[in-house]
Amino acid sequence: MTIGNMLRERESQYVATKDEGTRTWRILDTWHDDLREMNPDDDVADDSPAVTVLTEGGFIALVKEASRLGVLQNATASFIPVDTRNPEDYSDKIQEKEQELVEMQKKVVRYEEEISTLRISATKSEGTILKELAMETLLKLTLSSDIEKLTKRKD
Repeated sequence: MTIGNMLRERESQYVATKDEGTRTWRILDTWHDDLREMNPDDDVADDSPAVTVLTEGGFIALVKEASRLGVLQNATASFIPVDTRNPEDYSDKIQEKEQELVEMQKKVVRYEEEISTLRISATKSEGTILKELAMETLLKLTLSSDIEKLTKRKD
């Protein structure tokens, strides 16, 4: 398969690169007929009709004129995905993603607590862990009975 046939399948026709050494820009027309017979290992010479070479000064002049004519704004707008142009239209999606973020943050906190517990338990004996669990359970029972007493007094 020739490189020309592969390049014709590209979505964008032109590729631009800057050569820092010579301070020039090379623009390759990937759909140009001269590339049809080339192999993937072949180099495209600067004098090929498929290549346009611009000096840095020429490139800057081109950009200034394109900006003056409003071409740059149009080019930039075409690169912005359609779904990001009106954020107001996506407030439901934004809220959904924010809720997902909150849920994920809760999971992270829970996982950090579990990791901390596992680290502590790795350094303690099984007897110590059982004693701590028993104390936590007694504390919870005491607190819940105190809460029940407080709520009964108000009735």
